Amino acid sequence: MAGRHLQSRPEAHLKATSLLAALLFVSAGAMAEPRLETRLVPSAHLSAPVRIVVQVPPSYAEAPLRRYPVVYFLHDGFGNEETLARHGLASQLDSAMAEGRLPEMLVVSPRGVGTWFTDSDDGTVMYGAFLASTLVPFIDGTFRTLPRRSARAVAGISMGGYGAVRWGLRSPELFAVAAGLSAAVQQLSRHSSELLPFLVRPAFKRVFGESTATGPWRRNDLASILLDNPGLAGRAPELLLRCGTEDKYLLSDVGSYFHKLVIALGGQSELVLEPGGHDWSYWRSVFIPFAGAVARRLDRAGEAG
Repeated sequence: MAGRHLQSRPEAHLKATSLLAALLFVSAGAMAEPRLETRLVPSAHLSAPVRIVVQVPPSYAEAPLRRYPVVYFLHDGFGNEETLARHGLASQLDSAMAEGRLPEMLVVSPRGVGTWFTDSDDGTVMYGAFLASTLVPFIDGTFRTLPRRSARAVAGISMGGYGAVRWGLRSPELFAVAAGLSAAVQQLSRHSSELLPFLVRPAFKRVFGESTATGPWRRNDLASILLDNPGLAGRAPELLLRCGTEDKYLLSDVGSYFHKLVIALGGQSELVLEPGGHDWSYWRSVFIPFAGAVARRLDRAGEAG
């Protein structure tokens, strides 16, 4: 009996190992990789093509006649076009869309390192012009989008939040929604520039130039853009702002002011303040609800066309 018992243990171990391997295989299948496509987009406004990453929705390959809304995502000051994938958010988006917790959409992430997603004061880097006149037509011509304002949004984190709101204000005909997570919507001033991380300050000065009362800082200041054109708020995309109340740059206070300004000028704005800092711990925890608030506002008519 002892011999038979000793012989049965390897067999039991083999069965348990096989079962574990099968479970891991099923689990791995359920955790499919997000569908990411990389492109280089040339533009007359820039000296070199811009690298972009496009996340296509789960049904994109299986539904060749289907068209999708588009969200343009602008990364933070330390990020790049791979930010969503690097921080696990592309996988979260893919899973949420596959499970029906999030409407399906294309997510376009352009590389904007050091640009603040706008034209530089000296005219050497016309990134804002690239976004408005090159990127959107390229995406609509390359992917199966719903090519209209009501099915298009722009969203960003921190520096990218500034870029998203600015792009929405400068090109109100393009977007139904402009959204910022911990968006850098503070006044452009010497004081606010000195509060920026040390490694971000050179890019800030390179893009916005030196501070003057009527110069490039005012021209690119979001509140000033609205105040200089009071009718703009009513034509602008709906604004969605979300921020942690422990944000070290006090962007919850600044965002609250900007939210009230937009409403006072006749625009649409929604503000969510909640516990959290200016960091990836907070951003990862709220990104899917943030993306959902954007996606559910987009027009999907004709999606199956």
